[in-house]
Amino acid sequence: MSKLYQNKNKKKLQPPGVDLKPLQIDETIVSGLLNKQRDGFKEELMSSMTKLIEQMESMGLINAESLFEDENFNVEEFEEKIKKILGNGSLDVTSKTLNRYLKYLKEKIEMPCYLTGAEEFLWEEEYLYGAGNPKDYEKLKKTNPSYTDIFSLEQFQGGVDEMDGIIVDVKRVNDNRKFALPLAELEVSDEDSGNYTLVEDYLTWFVNYL
Repeated sequence: MSKLYQNKNKKKLQPPGVDLKPLQIDETIVSGLLNKQRDGFKEELMSSMTKLIEQMESMGLINAESLFEDENFNVEEFEEKIKKILGNGSLDVTSKTLNRYLKYLKEKIEMPCYLTGAEEFLWEEEYLYGAGNPKDYEKLKKTNPSYTDIFSLEQFQGGVDEMDGIIVDVKRVNDNRKFALPLAELEVSDEDSGNYTLVEDYLTWFVNYL
């Protein structure tokens, strides 16, 4: 269930023919040919893998950043921290655990708290990665929240949603337009703020244990 920062074990692929023993051929020439063959094979393999990852990411099938996880992230420590917040042994995202996390954040978040999009919002994907018209995108950004916006946290909504999690009321700084957004789609804009880790931990828990 948990997808937290698991490193992938990768086996080194060997190009075909490296075990063949040449007969009566200059060893220097053979070594040079094998090195060129090996280098060419690696370059071709890496190029193919890069293209595949880019295509899958553009289709929303993977997040390329998740393929290269932070080796310093300690899953056990993180899970122990969340268990203390939730007050029980289960880490699953449920209405009960969401309400406990909501209570915790209400007590810990310090105001003012400024937020931005953790990544592009769903409505923006057509314009950022698809065939959406850039002019239409700029027009729609005036009435819709964008991942590049800065929002001030106004309040936490009372209820929770098992699909969207904790919902917050925010106000866009540049025009005071108000939105109700899932907290799991946001992050604190100032990484030096004490609120940053609070929201980041919630997002990590919600995404991985939903």
